[in-house]
Amino acid sequence: MHDFDHLLWQISHHNVCIYKDEDGWYLLVNTTCRHLLPGGACGIYEERPNICRQHSNDYCEYDAPAEEGFKKFFDSYETLLAYCRKRFKKWDKRFKKA
Repeated sequence: MHDFDHLLWQISHHNVCIYKDEDGWYLLVNTTCRHLLPGGACGIYEERPNICRQHSNDYCEYDAPAEEGFKKFFDSYETLLAYCRKRFKKWDKRFKKA
């Protein structure tokens, strides 16, 4: 349950969603990169992080909604909280003292 507590904290921030696919759980940050230049080029291309280097344009979310490939998708704190309450029967009791 601790991991889901962390996910709830993450999804409490603007432009953040959570999804699960065949490989696991992921954070989806729906915002543009601060290094993106007008015209779409990368402003730190030579020094870009490895995750950027590994990214491929073979599939783009504009080709089809990315959500189609998700096993689970949460776009708000409330939707994730409802999932936690359903998955963990004792979710609301985790803070109560014995």
